[in-house]
Amino acid sequence: METKNCPQCGNECDRDEVDVGVGVITGPWGCYGCGWSEYDRKQAELDNPGYYCDPTGGLHKIDVIVKHCERFGLNPDVVRNAFESN
Repeated sequence: METKNCPQCGNECDRDEVDVGVGVITGPWGCYGCGWSEYDRKQAELDNPGYYCDPTGGLHKIDVIVKHCERFGLNPDVVRNAFESN
């Protein structure tokens, strides 16, 4: 498996990989340390309102993130504002 270091912070990057039988399809590189991504995350969020795009291009529904955080006692308004203003 190939590895890559982040061009911004130097941390090891990550990406999704799927073996489809005749080859491996890979997603964009992303850094969970600083948020750098090869993917245009802002455009993905504009194209998919109500979703947060992580550094590797994965889309996560903000309402689901808020519900998960509520289980840990985090203020839902604070969580929602943090992801919607991203």
